[in-house]
Amino acid sequence: MTQADVLEQLVEECRDDHVGLWELIHAVELELGASGPEETRRLTLELARRLLNQPGMLVGFPAPDGRNFIPWKLTADEAFNRIEREWKALGKEPSIGDIAWFTTAD
Repeated sequence: MTQADVLEQLVEECRDDHVGLWELIHAVELELGASGPEETRRLTLELARRLLNQPGMLVGFPAPDGRNFIPWKLTADEAFNRIEREWKALGKEPSIGDIAWFTTAD
């Protein structure tokens, strides 16, 4: 599977539900065969940047009701930099609920 295939699947999933950063990591490991934390991080950040640049894509967190979404009020570049910075500060691979979620605008 290529990065473009994985991106397409993630965009489709974002149309139906909120997609956590950890799901990008999972896709990079399973679908792209990333080997080791450095490659996983690099490929996940590349995928996140491409996802952020998709028309109508939002990044932020699900609202407490689980249905709505609270987007960051940032440009795609600012959001990417925030994800990269928070991942570094986290000091480990992000897991469920860490850092950011993606979804498409209604």
